[in-house]
Amino acid sequence: MSWEEGAETLTLAADWQGLLLLDRVEVNVVAGALAFQPVRLEALSKLLAFVDEAKTDEARDADAPASEARCARLPLADLNAWQDRKRCEYWFLLQVLMPSPAFAALLALLRRSESYWLVRFLLAQSTCGDKLQALGERYGVSYSHFRRLCRHALGNAAKTELRDWRMARSLLDVAEGRENLTQVALKHGYASSSHFSNEIKGLIGVSPRGLSNIIQLATK
Repeated sequence: MSWEEGAETLTLAADWQGLLLLDRVEVNVVAGALAFQPVRLEALSKLLAFVDEAKTDEARDADAPASEARCARLPLADLNAWQDRKRCEYWFLLQVLMPSPAFAALLALLRRSESYWLVRFLLAQSTCGDKLQALGERYGVSYSHFRRLCRHALGNAAKTELRDWRMARSLLDVAEGRENLTQVALKHGYASSSHFSNEIKGLIGVSPRGLSNIIQLATK
């Protein structure tokens, strides 16, 4: 394997299976055969962005690798988890709780991807219900290109994803009960409490006030 700054020879056992983590590396098989299948990691980048966004600055600094490895290997006993997204995400979250040195290399690779940083950007910048066009301008690219980048990173239309995030944030505030519905609506960029109520009811089948009443009954 080679890259601009150097090269490395990697020897794998005949029965080895797992993830080869390659970052802008040219691979040449000098002996034997290498059977491989490219894996898209955007879903894991998105998941890791959510995990990291919830951490303190000190915890995120502690996660930063001392150096950037261009190649690494992560042995896997069972490859079937990678055939199903939910199973893959479940496996990933289990590993995040107690990362091995080999898994830490995967985390470092994901944290260097644009998809990871774009999701972090969206999480940080979309808290007040900003329009997608304004977010694209802030990110520094055209609106059409920003939409393409977001779909690639999120696996979904950005407008739909941001709407769901706003709903989740606002309903958490409703559940906490510290603010009235008008305050919650304006805080999260809804035009009015009726706009907030209508959108939430259309999405989950119950209004914010109805949800608040259910929570109050359940906690009595």
